[in-house]
Amino acid sequence: MVVPQIGDQPYWAKRVAELGIGAAHGGAVPTTESLPAALDVALAPKVRIRAREVASEIRADGAEAAAKWLIERLGQ
Repeated sequence: MVVPQIGDQPYWAKRVAELGIGAAHGGAVPTTESLPAALDVALAPKVRIRAREVASEIRADGAEAAAKWLIERLGQ
């Protein structure tokens, strides 16, 4: 569950929800109603399954690979 506070966090909260890998809380301050609702979404079996699917596609060396790609392209 992402509870966005500042900066790019609202974007990432929305992205997490769009991917179906978690819940995006609707604001910066959870309430006694909104927090359990968001947790229900985040802990749903379909979200857990989808999160595992996405996790298997994430590269551990993503930043390193991107940096190498940029260096190769800028060096030309």
